[in-house]
Amino acid sequence: MCAIVDQLIILIIAPIFFAISFVYSSVGFAGGSSYIAILVLAGVSLYTVPPISLALNIIAAGMAFINYARARYFSLKFSLPFLSSLPFVFFAGLLVLPERSLVLIFVIALFAASAALLASSSKIRTQPNKIRKFNLSNTKLALIGVPVGAVLGVVAGLVGIGGGIWLSPLLILSGLADPKRAAATASFFIVTNSIIGLLAHSINRSIDVSLLAPLAVVVLAGGFIGSKFGAFKLDHDKIIIIVAAVVAVAGIELTIKLLA
Repeated sequence: MCAIVDQLIILIIAPIFFAISFVYSSVGFAGGSSYIAILVLAGVSLYTVPPISLALNIIAAGMAFINYARARYFSLKFSLPFLSSLPFVFFAGLLVLPERSLVLIFVIALFAASAALLASSSKIRTQPNKIRKFNLSNTKLALIGVPVGAVLGVVAGLVGIGGGIWLSPLLILSGLADPKRAAATASFFIVTNSIIGLLAHSINRSIDVSLLAPLAVVVLAGGFIGSKFGAFKLDHDKIIIIVAAVVAVAGIELTIKLLA
C-alpha cells in the first residue's frame, strides 16, 4: 500500500482499534479476531495481517494479564496445562493456506467464538453459583487442559490470533472458572500463544511497521484502561455480550467478502 493509503486507513481505524482493545481487554481478551476482520475489510492483505494482529494481541492481552494478576485472579498452576497449545500454534502458523480457505476458516472460528461467548454469558446470568472451586488434581487438570490447548493452538496458529476468545467461554461453560479467573487465564494464554505465533508468522510474512506502530499506541492505551476497569469494576456478563456481538458482526462482514 502507498503511504497515503496507509495514513487514511490509520486515521479511520485507530479509534476503532482503541474501542476494540478497551472492550476486549476488559474481559481478558486482546481483540485479534476483530483486528484481523477490520484490516481485511479495509483492504489489507490477509497474508500480511496476522503478524500485525499478533503483535497487537501481545500488547492488549499483556495489559489485561497485568491488571488481572494484580487483582489476584491469575493462577499459574491452573493455566499451565493449556500451554500445550504452543507447539501447535507455531507449526500451524508456518502453514500458508490459500486466502479463500483462510478466510473460510476464520469465518467459522468467529461464529464459533460468538456462540461460545453468548452461551457462557447465559450461564453466568442463569447459574451464577454453578462454578466449581479450583480444586482439581494436577492429573485431572492436565487431562482437560492439554487436549483443549492443543486444539485451540491449531486454530489460533492458522488464523493468527491468541485463542483466548475460545478458552474463556470453555472454562466458564465447563464450570472450571468464574468469569474473572477465566479472563486472567485467557489473557495469559493469548500473550504466550501470540508470542509464539508471531515468531512463526514472521518467518513467512513481513511486518508492516508503518501500520503496526500507530495502532500499537492506541491498543496499548485501550488495553490498559479497559483491563483495569474489567479487573476491578465492570460487570463481565454485559461486556461478554458486547464482545460476542462484535465478533458475530465481524463474521458476517467476512462472510459477505467471501461470497463477493
